[in-house]
Amino acid sequence: MNYDHILDEMAGGVLPCTGFGHAVHLGTAHAALKRWEFFEAAHRYASAIRAAASAAGAPEKFNATLTLAFLCLIAERMGDEDSATFVAQNPDLGRDALLAAGYDAARLADPKARRVGLLPRVA
Repeated sequence: MNYDHILDEMAGGVLPCTGFGHAVHLGTAHAALKRWEFFEAAHRYASAIRAAASAAGAPEKFNATLTLAFLCLIAERMGDEDSATFVAQNPDLGRDALLAAGYDAARLADPKARRVGLLPRVA
């Protein structure tokens, strides 16, 4: 899968609303982090995801906390690999990875989490 091409479609606002599952989220986030420095990638990627959710008629699906948390986890794990290799090598990078990082279901579902990148709760 060409995650760079999908990232370009996202950035250009022409991403089709179907077929954008978790692996595509991971691959395009990885591609963004390879293309831009972290904070620029976070801004551009979150803006594109938010726009895609709105274009699909589901703006409530965008979650700033999930987006930022996954970008941090991906950036922490990534090396020089391409995006397809990264996705293949990190099958555990799903919701359970966020739970392991300290996020609980209530924190991720908090209405504020959709607008603000909340940090995990500290015990």
